[in-house]
Amino acid sequence: MTHQATAKLLTLVHEHRRIHLEELVARLPELTWNQVFSLVDELSRRRLISLRRRGFEYELWACSLPA
Repeated sequence: MTHQATAKLLTLVHEHRRIHLEELVARLPELTWNQVFSLVDELSRRRLISLRRRGFEYELWACSLPA
């Protein structure tokens, strides 16, 4: 995955403070769903974002300031 894709994803999450996973996928049309989820997995393991389940949906939360 490119640094540009990572930066764009982090920017979206930080701008919204929390965003549904499906909305995030829609805002990154240049990436596949699998690519977005792979980035989400990596960034959540690095504790830059948090993935939380809300009912039947998943939300991403900003954990720290973007670099």
